[in-house]
Amino acid sequence: MARSTSLILMLVGLFGLAFTARAQSPENMRLQLTRIMDPTGFESPMTSATSVIPADWTTKGGVIWRTGMDCNMGYTMDWTATSPDGEAMIRMLPTASWRYNNQGMPNGQGCIPGAFNSAEDYVRGFVTQLDNPQIISVERDPATSRLLSQPPFSYEFQGDPYSKNWWDAASVTFDYDHEGKAYTASMILFTMHNYTLSGHSFGMGQPLEMGYGVAASQILMAAPKDTFAEHVPAFLLFMKNYQTDPQWQKRINAYLESIRPPNRPRQPDTSSIVSDTYDEISDMSMESWRKRNGMTDTGQRETSEWIRGVETYNADTPTGQVELPLGYDRAFQMDDGSFVVTNDRFFDPMSGQELNATQ
Repeated sequence: MARSTSLILMLVGLFGLAFTARAQSPENMRLQLTRIMDPTGFESPMTSATSVIPADWTTKGGVIWRTGMDCNMGYTMDWTATSPDGEAMIRMLPTASWRYNNQGMPNGQGCIPGAFNSAEDYVRGFVTQLDNPQIISVERDPATSRLLSQPPFSYEFQGDPYSKNWWDAASVTFDYDHEGKAYTASMILFTMHNYTLSGHSFGMGQPLEMGYGVAASQILMAAPKDTFAEHVPAFLLFMKNYQTDPQWQKRINAYLESIRPPNRPRQPDTSSIVSDTYDEISDMSMESWRKRNGMTDTGQRETSEWIRGVETYNADTPTGQVELPLGYDRAFQMDDGSFVVTNDRFFDPMSGQELNATQ
C-alpha cells in the first residue's frame, strides 16, 4: 500500500481494558472493515480512517475536537475496538503535549510539565504510572527514521535564539502488572520535539531554555502475557490495513493552515508516512516478540505464518485493496462489506464474491 504516520492520568485507565481475544477457528475467520469517524468536525460526519478488525469486535469513539486548552487544541483520536468478552482492545490514544522551561513560567492548561527527547523517552515516562513496568524492546523503521531526520521534520537554527526541531517514531514493547496479572503491551507512536535557547549571547543573567513536544498517532495494543500470541493476528491486520481517508485529510490540512500564525512555518504533513510506518514497525515489533519467545517455524509453522504473514487482495475498500491473513486457501468479501478467509473448499458465501490476490 502507498505511504500515507502529568502524563494524562485518565489514559492509565485504558490498561484496565487490556486485551485477551480468543483464537478463532483455524478453518475460517471473518473480518470487518471498520471506519473511524469524525462526527462533528465539518458540515457532516466524515470517515477519518479505515482498517480491518475481527467481525465480532465492537468499536466506540472516533475523532474528537477539543477547545479551551493551551495544549492539544483542535482534533485528536479517541477510539477503541473491543473483543466480545470486553477484555481485548485496540486503542488509538488522544494526542498528548508537553512544555517546559527553566524559569518557572506557567506551562499552560492541558500541557504535561516535562521534557521528552524521543518516542522511547515519552513511553518510559508513560509506563511509570503502571505497576511493575519493564521496557522490553524499542523498534524503529529505518526508512521512516531517515525521513524524519531530514527537513522539514528535523532542522536547526543557529544564533540567538537558537532553535532545534526533531521528530521520532517507534514501537515500544513493555511488560507490566494489572490486578495481579502479567501483561505485555506495544505502543506505536510519533513524537515531535522542539528546544529553544535565547539570551545566551547577551551576558544578561540566566539564558532562557524552553521546549515543547507532542506525542501523536498513538496506538496501544496489550494482552495478558501468556496469551499474547492469540491477539497478534488482530494487531497486525489492524496496523497493516490502517489508512487515513484522503478527503478528511484534505479538510484537516486546510483547517491547520487556517489557524497557523502568519510567521510560523507550516507543520509537515505526516499522513503520507503514518500508515506505512504502522505496517513496517508492527512487523518488526511482532517479529522481535516471536524471537524472544523462541517461536520457530519448526513444529509451529502455521502459527509462525499467522503471526508474520498477510496476503494482499483486490477488494472494494477505499484503497482498492485489503491485507488478509496468510495461510488460507480462499478469501471472500461479503455483501455487507465483511471479509472471510477459509480453508473450506466447499465454502459458499451465498452473498459475496471471491477475492483475487494482488499480482
